[in-house]
Amino acid sequence: MKPGKTFKMSKTTKRMIALMKKSTAEQRNQFKRMMIDAQLCSEVVVKAPTRDRNAPRGTSNYTVTETSAVSVD
Repeated sequence: MKPGKTFKMSKTTKRMIALMKKSTAEQRNQFKRMMIDAQLCSEVVVKAPTRDRNAPRGTSNYTVTETSAVSVD
C-alpha cells in the first residue's frame, strides 16, 4: 500500500519522530515508513460477505424443502 496525495500522518507519529534524538536519519526514515504502513493498514475496511435475505435465521435447526422451511427440535 502506498500513501496518496491526501495522506496525513498522525500528530502522535510526527511527535515521536521529532523526539528521536539519538537515532540516525536512516533509523528515523525506517520508523517513519513503518508508522505510515501501520496507519494505512488500520484504515482498511474489511467488507463482510453479502447474506441471502431469504435464508432462515436463528439458532434452530431447519429442514428446508422446496415449499417451506421447518424447524426441527
